[in-house]
Amino acid sequence: MRLQDLTVEVRNKAFQRVGAIRHEELNLEVTDDFNNVGAWKLRLAAEHPLANELRQPGSGLIVTGPTDVILSGPTITPEFAITPEDPGGSISFTGVSDSVTLVDMLSFPDPTNPDPTTQELAHDIRSGVAETVMHAYVSANIGPSAPAERRRAGLVMGEDLGRGPIIKKSPRFPALGELLAEIAAVAGLGFRIVQRGSVPVFETYDITDRTATVRLDVRNNTLAGQRVAISAPGVTRAIVAGQGDLTERQFVAVSTPEAQAAEAQWGRRIERFIDQRNTNDWDELTQAGEEVMAEEGYTSISVQAVPTEDSLMRFGIDWGLGDKVSVVIENQELSSTVTGVVLKADPDGLRVGTVIGQPTGLDLNAALSKRVTNTERRISALERNVLDGVIDPDAQVFSFMGVW
Repeated sequence: MRLQDLTVEVRNKAFQRVGAIRHEELNLEVTDDFNNVGAWKLRLAAEHPLANELRQPGSGLIVTGPTDVILSGPTITPEFAITPEDPGGSISFTGVSDSVTLVDMLSFPDPTNPDPTTQELAHDIRSGVAETVMHAYVSANIGPSAPAERRRAGLVMGEDLGRGPIIKKSPRFPALGELLAEIAAVAGLGFRIVQRGSVPVFETYDITDRTATVRLDVRNNTLAGQRVAISAPGVTRAIVAGQGDLTERQFVAVSTPEAQAAEAQWGRRIERFIDQRNTNDWDELTQAGEEVMAEEGYTSISVQAVPTEDSLMRFGIDWGLGDKVSVVIENQELSSTVTGVVLKADPDGLRVGTVIGQPTGLDLNAALSKRVTNTERRISALERNVLDGVIDPDAQVFSFMGVW
């Protein structure tokens, strides 16, 4: 993707586009994580005609690539600075993606009642196809079906194609994003809120398998560099507790072949107690354990990669966040999901860094015989020598990003 392929627009509180920032004026950093909240930082001269618009509460950015919206979201903090080198001053705006609404809002036991102090239902129990259940929780809590007090202004529900396995959930005040991430982990789906036209849209989507067409490798000039981080699983045995007291309480033990293989690799049995007293349904208890296993029950392998600027496999056109791609590491070809991306755009051009997480097919012993680096899995941990200047390793722009 080239700088010319990027469009950066400023919006107001009513989601109306009020102007675009020219490429020669851009000083922008964007980071996004798959099924999480993205972040952005933009620096403008204090006298820029759009600077005052971004200072207004509820304002935000829409960042669009060559084929789709990359990220949209509200401004969080404008910060004015003046130096002897810049006597006119500049304003640094930081913001997050529109998916932050899923962190801001909870899933009520009775979403038809906006008063949390008078909830007459213990849990909001729903079952069905995973994608449909995800849409139902969003619509009921912040979407068109929600009470006016809790409804996200203008939020539109995207297409529901009924994908994923049959699941059952019974939340009681978890963050909505946390609930969705649990379902998405077992369903193999992506989700986000993004502005389309003049409205925010909640979208779910399938992971696109591009492994046959996108093969990233330093040797074929599609990667400028890469780093690999390998770490032990977070859990290998889940003990899920349902309802009842003491010896009468329900317990389900959950593990997976991947988790047990990781036990053998690392010589560690890692147990976790999961409190699910909200349900007495054995299937739902088992599902809670499977969700944890899908997120943490495996040897974690994270690849930090920097595509070359002249690669024929172009980010934003041929592949993007959430896609499944092939990457070559130590002469081993792996397939995995693009779980994070960071972009930096300024007058010098556009640079992209990616995180490719949990690759499949890696010979762990072969990988461990090489020198690997134990780095954080978050995309903010990409360092200067990997990204070739994409992001300042001392910057704190992304330090507030949480993990659902």
